[in-house]
Amino acid sequence: MAAHILLFYAVKNKPVIAVAAACIFSLLPIIQLINTPLAFRIWLLDLQQKPLNSVLYIAFSILFGMFISLYSFTRNMCLDCKSEKSTRMGFVGSVIGLMFGICPACFSFIGILLPLGLILFLTYYSPIFTVISISIVFFSIYKLGGFKTLNAVSVLESRKTTTAHTEKRRDD
Repeated sequence: MAAHILLFYAVKNKPVIAVAAACIFSLLPIIQLINTPLAFRIWLLDLQQKPLNSVLYIAFSILFGMFISLYSFTRNMCLDCKSEKSTRMGFVGSVIGLMFGICPACFSFIGILLPLGLILFLTYYSPIFTVISISIVFFSIYKLGGFKTLNAVSVLESRKTTTAHTEKRRDD
Protein backbone atom coordinates (compact mmCIF):
# COMPACT_ATOMS: atom_id res chain seq x y z
CA MET A 1 0.00 0.00 0.00
CA ALA A 2 2.76 2.46 0.94
CA ALA A 3 4.49 1.92 -2.40
CA HIS A 4 1.41 3.24 -4.19
CA ILE A 5 1.37 6.59 -2.35
CA LEU A 6 2.66 9.44 -4.51
CA LEU A 7 5.07 10.72 -1.85
CA PHE A 8 6.87 7.38 -1.61
CA TYR A 9 6.78 6.95 -5.37
CA ALA A 10 8.44 10.36 -5.75
CA VAL A 11 11.07 9.57 -3.14
CA LYS A 12 11.99 6.36 -4.99
CA ASN A 13 12.74 8.38 -8.13
CA LYS A 14 16.56 8.62 -8.21
CA PRO A 15 17.06 12.30 -9.17
CA VAL A 16 14.52 13.32 -6.57
CA ILE A 17 16.36 11.37 -3.87
CA ALA A 18 19.38 13.60 -4.35
CA VAL A 19 17.25 16.73 -3.99
CA ALA A 20 15.54 15.37 -0.88
CA ALA A 21 18.82 14.35 0.74
CA ALA A 22 20.39 17.72 -0.02
CA CYS A 23 17.43 19.55 1.50
CA ILE A 24 17.26 17.32 4.56
CA PHE A 25 20.97 17.35 5.37
CA SER A 26 21.53 21.03 4.65
CA LEU A 27 18.43 22.45 6.31
CA LEU A 28 19.18 21.22 9.85
CA PRO A 29 22.68 22.76 10.02
CA ILE A 30 21.36 25.97 8.46
CA ILE A 31 18.66 26.24 11.11
CA GLN A 32 21.10 25.50 13.91
CA LEU A 33 23.78 27.84 12.56
CA ILE A 34 21.23 30.64 12.42
CA ASN A 35 20.24 29.88 16.01
CA THR A 36 23.78 29.60 17.36
CA PRO A 37 26.18 31.25 14.94
CA LEU A 38 29.09 31.28 17.40
CA ALA A 39 30.56 27.81 17.11
CA PHE A 40 29.95 24.18 16.31
CA ARG A 41 30.46 23.23 19.98
CA ILE A 42 27.67 25.55 21.06
CA TRP A 43 25.48 24.02 18.36
CA LEU A 44 26.03 20.53 19.79
CA LEU A 45 25.32 21.80 23.32
CA ASP A 46 22.14 23.42 22.04
CA LEU A 47 21.05 20.08 20.57
CA GLN A 48 21.72 18.34 23.89
CA GLN A 49 20.13 20.97 26.15
CA LYS A 50 16.95 21.36 24.11
CA PRO A 51 16.01 17.85 22.99
CA LEU A 52 12.41 18.80 22.11
CA ASN A 53 13.55 21.57 19.79
CA SER A 54 16.19 19.28 18.29
CA VAL A 55 13.67 16.53 17.53
CA LEU A 56 11.29 19.08 16.04
CA TYR A 57 14.07 20.62 13.91
CA ILE A 58 15.05 17.17 12.63
CA ALA A 59 11.42 16.29 11.88
CA PHE A 60 10.92 19.60 10.09
CA SER A 61 14.09 19.10 8.05
CA ILE A 62 13.03 15.62 6.95
CA LEU A 63 9.50 16.71 6.07
CA PHE A 64 10.69 19.83 4.25
CA GLY A 65 13.16 17.73 2.25
CA MET A 66 10.36 15.32 1.35
CA PHE A 67 8.15 18.26 0.41
CA ILE A 68 10.80 19.76 -1.88
CA SER A 69 11.38 16.38 -3.53
CA LEU A 70 7.64 15.92 -4.05
CA TYR A 71 7.35 19.46 -5.39
CA SER A 72 10.14 18.91 -7.92
CA PHE A 73 8.66 15.54 -8.88
CA THR A 74 5.07 16.73 -9.38
CA ARG A 75 6.13 19.90 -11.16
CA ASN A 76 7.23 17.79 -14.11
CA MET A 77 4.41 15.27 -13.80
CA CYS A 78 0.83 16.23 -14.58
CA LEU A 79 -1.29 14.24 -12.13
CA ASP A 80 -3.89 16.94 -11.77
CA CYS A 81 -3.09 19.66 -14.27
CA LYS A 82 -5.35 22.14 -12.49
CA SER A 83 -3.37 21.98 -9.23
CA GLU A 84 -0.70 24.55 -10.12
CA LYS A 85 -2.26 27.15 -7.82
CA SER A 86 -2.38 24.75 -4.88
CA THR A 87 1.23 23.79 -5.58
CA ARG A 88 2.35 27.39 -5.36
CA MET A 89 0.31 27.97 -2.21
CA GLY A 90 1.78 24.85 -0.61
CA PHE A 91 5.30 26.03 -1.37
CA VAL A 92 4.60 29.54 -0.07
CA GLY A 93 2.99 28.10 3.07
CA SER A 94 6.04 25.97 3.78
CA VAL A 95 8.44 28.88 3.34
CA ILE A 96 6.31 31.05 5.65
CA GLY A 97 6.21 28.20 8.15
CA LEU A 98 9.99 27.97 8.01
CA MET A 99 10.58 31.69 8.50
CA PHE A 100 8.04 32.43 11.20
CA GLY A 101 7.80 29.09 12.94
CA ILE A 102 11.25 27.66 13.25
CA CYS A 103 13.20 30.64 14.52
CA PRO A 104 11.47 34.01 14.21
CA ALA A 105 14.08 35.83 16.28
CA CYS A 106 17.00 34.49 14.29
CA PHE A 107 16.17 36.01 10.95
CA SER A 108 17.40 39.57 10.96
CA PHE A 109 14.73 40.68 8.51
CA ILE A 110 11.96 39.62 10.89
CA GLY A 111 13.93 41.08 13.80
CA ILE A 112 13.79 44.48 12.12
CA LEU A 113 10.05 44.26 11.50
CA LEU A 114 8.89 43.03 14.90
CA PRO A 115 9.32 44.67 18.31
CA LEU A 116 11.62 43.00 20.84
CA GLY A 117 8.78 41.85 23.12
CA LEU A 118 7.07 40.00 20.30
CA ILE A 119 10.34 38.38 19.21
CA LEU A 120 10.99 37.15 22.76
CA PHE A 121 7.43 35.82 22.95
CA LEU A 122 7.86 33.94 19.67
CA THR A 123 11.23 32.56 20.76
CA TYR A 124 9.88 31.38 24.12
CA TYR A 125 7.07 29.48 22.42
CA SER A 126 9.25 28.27 19.56
CA PRO A 127 8.33 24.56 19.97
CA ILE A 128 4.66 25.43 19.46
CA PHE A 129 5.45 27.42 16.34
CA THR A 130 7.68 24.61 15.10
CA VAL A 131 4.79 22.15 15.47
CA ILE A 132 2.61 24.60 13.53
CA SER A 133 5.31 24.76 10.83
CA ILE A 134 5.42 20.97 10.66
CA SER A 135 1.64 20.99 10.28
CA ILE A 136 1.93 23.51 7.44
CA VAL A 137 4.42 21.24 5.66
CA PHE A 138 2.08 18.25 6.13
CA PHE A 139 -0.75 20.34 4.69
CA SER A 140 1.47 21.38 1.79
CA ILE A 141 2.30 17.74 1.06
CA TYR A 142 -1.41 16.97 1.19
CA LYS A 143 -2.20 19.82 -1.24
CA LEU A 144 0.42 18.46 -3.65
CA GLY A 145 -1.34 15.12 -3.55
CA GLY A 146 1.47 13.39 -1.70
CA PHE A 147 -0.89 11.07 0.17
CA LYS A 148 -2.95 10.05 -2.87
CA THR A 149 -2.71 6.43 -3.88
CA LEU A 150 -1.57 5.64 -7.38
CA ASN A 151 -1.62 2.66 -9.64
CA ALA A 152 0.64 1.93 -12.57
CA VAL A 153 -1.98 3.00 -15.12
CA SER A 154 -2.43 6.47 -13.61
CA VAL A 155 1.34 7.01 -13.49
CA LEU A 156 1.72 6.06 -17.15
CA GLU A 157 -1.25 8.25 -18.14
CA SER A 158 0.17 11.20 -16.22
CA ARG A 159 3.50 10.80 -18.01
CA LYS A 160 1.71 10.77 -21.37
CA THR A 161 -0.27 13.87 -20.37
CA THR A 162 2.91 15.59 -19.21
CA THR A 163 4.62 14.77 -22.49
CA ALA A 164 1.64 16.09 -24.44
CA HIS A 165 1.59 19.33 -22.38
CA THR A 166 5.34 19.79 -22.87
CA GLU A 167 5.07 19.31 -26.62
CA LYS A 168 2.11 21.70 -26.75
CA ARG A 169 4.11 24.37 -24.88
CA ARG A 170 7.02 23.94 -27.30
CA ASP A 171 4.70 24.39 -30.27
CA ASP A 172 3.28 27.62 -28.81
